Amino acid sequence: MPTVRVGDINMYYEVHGEGEPLVLILGLSADLTSWMLQTPEFSKKYQVIVFDNRGVGRTDAPDMAYSTWMMADDTAGLLDALVIEKAHVLGHSMGGFIAQELALKYPQRVKSLILASSGTRETSLGKYLIDTWARMAQEGVSLETRLMEQLLWLLTDKFFDNPDMVQMAITVMLANPYPQSTHGLARQTGACLEHDTRERIGKITAPTLVLVGEEDIIIPVKMSEKLAAGIPNAELVVLEGGGHGFLIEIPERFNRAVLDFLAKVEKK
Repeated sequence: MPTVRVGDINMYYEVHGEGEPLVLILGLSADLTSWMLQTPEFSKKYQVIVFDNRGVGRTDAPDMAYSTWMMADDTAGLLDALVIEKAHVLGHSMGGFIAQELALKYPQRVKSLILASSGTRETSLGKYLIDTWARMAQEGVSLETRLMEQLLWLLTDKFFDNPDMVQMAITVMLANPYPQSTHGLARQTGACLEHDTRERIGKITAPTLVLVGEEDIIIPVKMSEKLAAGIPNAELVVLEGGGHGFLIEIPERFNRAVLDFLAKVEKK
């Protein structure tokens, strides 16, 4: 299994396909398997780099304070290890927070930036919600119950019209052989709660797409609108029928929006 030493952690990663590098950065509590509906499609044209953030999956989870800029350093360290000077960067949710910090601290490394379900900070509801998820884990609530509760916030009403699909999603997540530790979740949550780029996003220079599901509850459209308005020349795309987990619920439309943007960047 491919792992590399990055700073103070051993990081698990995978590389799929050939072409221009495209780095995918995931959100809170998610490991690289969450890109399963994107990696096969994107790797037809791009060299796709997926990895587990510190605190989840097969990457180390040191029990210490995390920050989104620390995880941006982790990402830059992975690029160094793979001898990749510059890449397209796609971040979802917390991954979007990390991608912002990467673009701000290492602008020369980011060819284009895609921020999905992301804002400049967590909303008040988002802060309360993810803190509750961390508390439920600490109090010993079963993983199945926690996943059932999380899906209520990540997906739209339409998804729940198909109970078999809901159960399949829960079954797949429960079968993950590398469940996140309680302290890993708590430390990632802390990084999300502290993230704030409101005063700095105007310094992002990479061509940027802000992508959001129309029915996102955790990072509503208005937050993505503010994010796009604050980044010079950023493009905003709102996808109908998608919630916070739209990369899973409407993957075809999500993937097409990403690939269309990358195609435009490459033509410039």
